[in-house]
Amino acid sequence: MIAKGCLNSKVAGHFEPGNTMELVTRNFHWEKLSEWINDYVPSCDECQHNKSPRHAKYGILQPLEVPFGEWTTISVDFITQLPESQGQTQIRVVLDRFTKMANFIGLATNTTAKDVVDTLLKEVWKLRELPSEIVLDMDAKFSGEFWES
Repeated sequence: MIAKGCLNSKVAGHFEPGNTMELVTRNFHWEKLSEWINDYVPSCDECQHNKSPRHAKYGILQPLEVPFGEWTTISVDFITQLPESQGQTQIRVVLDRFTKMANFIGLATNTTAKDVVDTLLKEVWKLRELPSEIVLDMDAKFSGEFWES
């Protein structure tokens, strides 16, 4: 009820936590009030929908070319933060984009980029050919370490 009067009312508007705190403390006070406001304001559905974007405009999507043969183009992705099983908490998925055949390889939590490359060579390249294109969905740091390895 307090939130409706101080944040959600049409007169008050939807303010950031600091301004909302100022409005609420005019009439109310309780222990951990600031924590309550800091939790409530970001979870306000109307605030989330009406916020102005503060990032650059998104670019035009560039579709990937259709692969021309088996295992010429692969995509590599990771499923992380899984419950531990035999010392492994991640799964690396290597997908052939042409046939949609996939290899699932378990990895430890502290796996480095070099370990990923070694398992890629041992588990995929050994059985197939070296792909002409690898699609990775990783940050620049990992990608750089991956290619150096």
